[in-house]
Order: sequence, then C-alpha cells, then structure tokens
Amino acid sequence: MAYPLDAYQVTTGAVMRNEGTASVVACYGRRETEYQALVQQAGVVDLSAHGRFAVGGKDRVAFLNGWVSQHVKPLTPGTGVAALFLTAQGRVIADVTLDCLTDEFWLTTDLAAAAAIQKKLAPLARAGDFRLADLREAYAWLGLIGPASPQLIEQLTGATPTTWRTTMTVEKVGGGTESLAIFAHERLCLGDTVALVVQRPRYGLPAFEIFVPHEAAVATWLRLTQAGATPAGWDALDVCRIERGVGRFGQDFDETTLAPEAGLGHAISYTKGCYVGQETVAKIHWRGHDQTARRLTALVIEDNAGESDAVPTKGTPILADGREVGQITSAIRHPITNEVLALGYVRSSILANPPAMTVNGRAVRIREGVSA
Repeated sequence: MAYPLDAYQVTTGAVMRNEGTASVVACYGRRETEYQALVQQAGVVDLSAHGRFAVGGKDRVAFLNGWVSQHVKPLTPGTGVAALFLTAQGRVIADVTLDCLTDEFWLTTDLAAAAAIQKKLAPLARAGDFRLADLREAYAWLGLIGPASPQLIEQLTGATPTTWRTTMTVEKVGGGTESLAIFAHERLCLGDTVALVVQRPRYGLPAFEIFVPHEAAVATWLRLTQAGATPAGWDALDVCRIERGVGRFGQDFDETTLAPEAGLGHAISYTKGCYVGQETVAKIHWRGHDQTARRLTALVIEDNAGESDAVPTKGTPILADGREVGQITSAIRHPITNEVLALGYVRSSILANPPAMTVNGRAVRIREGVSA
C-alpha cells in the first residue's frame, strides 16, 4: 500500500527502510538532530504505515467491550484508552488505542498488528450491527512528539491541550470506582484542513497524533515543519522507545507473549469484568502478584570499541555462567552517548540479584530506573 507522504519524502532526501510490509522513513540523514528534537523540542514523524480502523454500528460498544482488556462502555466522545486484544490464554494479539467519536470508534495499532486486528474483527460483522473500515485508505497519520508539541498545537490551532481531560472515573465490578487514564481528542482546524488531533503521550514524551485526509497530508506536514517541528524518522523514534524501555508489537512481544511479561499492565483492567483472556491475566495479577517466569527488561551492552557488530539482533542469547538466561528483542546504538541500548526477556528469578551477564561476549547490565 502506498501512503500519502511517500512521494514527497523521496524529494526531501529521506533514507527509507523496510518495516514489515511497508517502506518507512529511517532518517533524514541526521539521526542525532532528529533524536534531540523529539526529546528536547518537537519532531514530526510520518506514522501512516501503522494500522488504523473505524469501528461502527450500534453493537460496536458491546463487541469491543467483550474483546479488549480495558474499559470501553464508559468512554464518551472526545476520550480514548489504551487496550489489548488477547488470546483466551492471555497472550497478546495486538496492542491498540480506542478513540471514541460520536458514532464510531477509531482503533489505531502498530503496523505489525494491523492484519491480526482485521482477522479478528472482520468476521464479527456477520454477527450483528458491527462495521470495520480501513482508514489507511483515506487518512494520513502524523506524530508530533516532544516537549514543545503542546505549544505548537496551540499556535497552529488555537486550542489549549493542557486543559484537555486526561482521566475519568469508572465503576468497578462489585462496587467502588477507579481512575482511568484516557486520551483526549478534538477536531481542529490546521489551516484549511480539519484534523482529528489526539493528545497521546508516546514513550513518556508529550505527543499528539494528527489524522488528516490523504490530500491534505503534504500541506499539514509543511505547516508543522514551518512552525518549528523537525522532521524525524523511525530510527530516532526507536531510540526514544528503547531508551525508555517500551516494547513494540512484532518486535518485543507477540502472540507468544503473556501481557504481564511485556509490562503492559497500563492497558489492562482487572476490575471491569469478562473479556477474552481476562481469566489468565487476572490470575497472574491477583494470585501471582504479577510475577511471570520472564520479564521484558531494559539493558545496556558494554561496547568500548564502538564496533558496528556490537548491536545484537533479535533473538541473540543473554548468557550467565555459560547458560542462557534470556534473549534480546530490540537493540540500537544511541546517537548521542554511543551506548548500545537494548530490550530483552530475562528470567524473573535473577532480576532481584542479577549475575554477571554477557551478549556476544560483551558485558550486559540492567538499566536501573527503566522498567518495560
């Protein structure tokens, strides 16, 4: 599938890379500058290759509420929530966000999970008034990320995101209430274009996701960059993700992964009632105190020589005393510090008092204060 900014990105000299079935911008030739923009100012990233769907029909709330791991029924237009689709065994089919519009939900997910979402939800249309439409055919998806992003949104739209609602109170099954983190969104004018703007922090950074029709994609991109946002590629975004210990579907977790193993508790309700996979994750939470045999863990790999082969690939064993105690899932060289940062699954039994570990003969240690 071709995306609306593809042709334009080629004219900017963007370096492309394959990401699953899509070609995405790796960088614009300046990874250090792009990373610094994302963490210190504001960067804009083309996320159009990711999956996004409209879920409509009068049965949409009931269907989704029975499938996803988070509250759906309390959502009102202008709010959204992070959730998971799980197997009956509590393993992750997809991590998603659901944004509640007036007469439909917009469901967004990682590129690698889009096909799984279609496979799970499309057959449900035959069971009632439930519709699924692929929004990639109509909308571009831009991410505005960094500390200056709220000011840029206010500058360009006149809206004040800092006043948007970010929590709501929901009732627990059996009584009582709890506070639920939500994502606020509004339809705002960006020049002549009406955009859906979602306030959705990404990797611990202030961020907004901007959805515009295909024909307005280039104009919106230019409007953001002319206002001060730096174009950034997926490489810089990966540095931010791995640096902050955030796993990604298809890379760090998939249908073989139990949700608690990957640190996905923020997308799980343990009190809303039944949904597919609920029994397993509830047992791990209430009876097992969220303990699993392995945990996704943030790591740093010693690399004094700065050799390119010091960045391990997915599946590289983590060893202790010659025995495998885990595996790498993601790794990248930091553009500023030159450290090799990684994520990987490590046996939970050794995390409290980790032994000396190596990856490809190099020492590896757990990064303190970073939890996946």
